[in-house]
Amino acid sequence: MVDIPIPYQAFFLWIEPAATLVGAFYAWSMPETYLQLTDKGSTPGLLGLPTATHIALRQLGNLYLAFALSEALVLRSTADLRVWRHFLLVLLIADFGHLYTCLPLGTGVYYDVLKWNAIDWGNLGFVYCGASIRISFLAGVGLDSKKSKLRSRSRSKKTIDARPDVNDTIVVDPPKEEPKTPKSKRGRKKKT
Repeated sequence: MVDIPIPYQAFFLWIEPAATLVGAFYAWSMPETYLQLTDKGSTPGLLGLPTATHIALRQLGNLYLAFALSEALVLRSTADLRVWRHFLLVLLIADFGHLYTCLPLGTGVYYDVLKWNAIDWGNLGFVYCGASIRISFLAGVGLDSKKSKLRSRSRSKKTIDARPDVNDTIVVDPPKEEPKTPKSKRGRKKKT
């Protein structure tokens, strides 16, 4: 196994899951605030949130929770570089999707940092940071390239689980031949 450098572990196992939980909390528990920070001009007024919007925000909060827990728990469960790369590639694709969802706010939102509020820093700034760290990891920055290539190739051939009960030798009996059935006597002529 390749040792995952501490900066990557810190970000992917602690910092990003914690930040994502904050987004989950706001979307789930404070949907009006979440919408107001996203785009104050289109936030519902005195009548409150439409039921569909409230449900959609709770679903968003639930997805943020799933994302945070998946990242923290899946990556904690292994030091297999292939698993980390595959998982982080999926999250990188999601980063670009997340950034695209902000397009209705105008292209200026992507770079006009002085106008960003708290949610813009989460939706854009933090996503830029996460995507950059994912790209660095996927490019092998800070990883021992000789060990990484060697482990990636050897892991693709055979995976061995560290649990002793899984690596026990299993003896498989060869398949038994089916018993031969006697041929029918019908249709045969007796030779006399």
